[in-house]
Amino acid sequence: MQMYVNYFNREVRLEDENKTIGIILWQDKSESVVRYTLPENNEQIFASKYLTVLPSEKDFIKIIEN
Repeated sequence: MQMYVNYFNREVRLEDENKTIGIILWQDKSESVVRYTLPENNEQIFASKYLTVLPSEKDFIKIIEN
């Protein structure tokens, strides 16, 4: 996923846009999984809505299971 985030930042993202982050949420019959990645050398993250701390993997799992 890091490769895709880096590619998008270099080739697709417009100059006035914030850097890309990647979040994958998936669920199958036996488990729910959460993975995320940030841009290389990331110093800041901007979002229209945010939490001061990212939810834990367990919290993300609860979200996608509901």
